[in-house]
Amino acid sequence: MKYVIHYYKEGRLETRKALAKVRSRVGHQAVRPTHYLRWATVAASFLVLIGIGVHALLAPSDVTLTAEAVPQVFRLTDGTVVTLAPHSSLTYPSGNCRHVKITGKAFLDIHHDTDNPFTITDDHYVIQDIGTRLQVEENETMTRLTVVEGAASFGSTRHGGTALALKAGMSAVLENGGDMPRMERRTDVNATAWATHEFHFNDTPLPEVLATLSRYYHVPLTATDTNKRLTADFDADSLDKIIGLINQTLGVSINKQK
Repeated sequence: MKYVIHYYKEGRLETRKALAKVRSRVGHQAVRPTHYLRWATVAASFLVLIGIGVHALLAPSDVTLTAEAVPQVFRLTDGTVVTLAPHSSLTYPSGNCRHVKITGKAFLDIHHDTDNPFTITDDHYVIQDIGTRLQVEENETMTRLTVVEGAASFGSTRHGGTALALKAGMSAVLENGGDMPRMERRTDVNATAWATHEFHFNDTPLPEVLATLSRYYHVPLTATDTNKRLTADFDADSLDKIIGLINQTLGVSINKQK
């Protein structure tokens, strides 16, 4: 130790200074690591932003159709015609209008395509059809399917759930979370009149006929003889015309209440 102290000269054992001199002679400069870290962070952030932008551009978007205070009619790109009840909506992925989700109530006149079935689904049910006319009505507790023409499959999304095959004039209800839809004993064929603007009566008691017309036109109706039954089809263009035809056919007098 005495030897080192004895022969020590200022600057001789300053290794950092010596190393700096060597680097300067060969053209190397000291590097500050913080500069590299800073630029690496900026570059990484930039790449993340680019990735988010590319994903947003390439990710499929949804198309949503809605009806506000009154029913709205839409034609999908495959030719299917959808009538949405007030405060209802239909959503499908952009580019695939034959796989839809419905909120509320909708009547669909589905374009026939054997190779590409039309699917309506949500967390509780799956409806499949290749081309028919049907109505879907859903709420917080259940979903009802009514088939007007053709046939459709109606099933549960639960594991092991069973599907029903419904034909024209049939309806079924699936409780949310249920394993299988329940076929309804009697189908109200005029439940779709709000969308089709058509009435169909087959040996229907006159009081039921009047109740159906009253709901549609929001006018209370009474008749002099309610023991009659009616078989007839009507367009919903004019209540007065329908009343006149019923009066003439059944020999009754129907009155509109104020």
